[in-house]
Amino acid sequence: MSALFEKAQGTQILISSLPATAASAPSAIYLSLSCALKQAQFTAGQKQDIDVTTLCSTEQENVNGLAAPSEISLSGNFYRNAAQDSLRDAYDNDTVYAFKIIFPSGNGFLFRAEVRQHTWDSQTNGVVAATFSLRLKGKPTPINAVQALDLTIDLPATKSVTAGSALSLTVEATGGVTPYTYQWQKGGVNVSGQTSATFNKSSAVVGDAGAYTCIVTDAASPANTITSAACTVSVN
Repeated sequence: MSALFEKAQGTQILISSLPATAASAPSAIYLSLSCALKQAQFTAGQKQDIDVTTLCSTEQENVNGLAAPSEISLSGNFYRNAAQDSLRDAYDNDTVYAFKIIFPSGNGFLFRAEVRQHTWDSQTNGVVAATFSLRLKGKPTPINAVQALDLTIDLPATKSVTAGSALSLTVEATGGVTPYTYQWQKGGVNVSGQTSATFNKSSAVVGDAGAYTCIVTDAASPANTITSAACTVSVN
């Protein structure tokens, strides 16, 4: 039996370009830290077992585990780019930024954090090393790997219709990032107005005969595109 694991090499580490709230984090613009940082380490703090209070206060004493619920440390090379500048801005301004850590499988985590400490060290190997300590605000949200864009319903190789009757062709997409956009083509040329999962024409004419395909595009950035099989339509 093969071991189950997430690969480390190729992991993406991203920071939002601006401070982020819980609502804005999913749609924020992200900058890549991947080529400067070498390691990301997550530590979930232990929860308090005992609630210790004084008679005149509702403050809790930290009796077990870390003072913060969870922490992230990022270590690697010190480098002046937009992404690491955002890390240092987060520390200097005491602001909360959004982060993504995405493993090569596409699985990962989205979280918000404040930078509590950053250090740099001019080492004897000729590289200036950097370490950033982050305190999470709330809990990480899982990022699930996106399945490849595919067609669960494709076009048949041929279709025959009677002149005057309806001509209908349908595809069904799965995977990728929704919503999808559709463009039907006949003989490689876009068919005006046919931009849904189903091609519909209420009354076919002889001139509708030809080879039809549908191009499906998802909402990923960059977008993924898949083209259906060609269906040769004959009109009798």
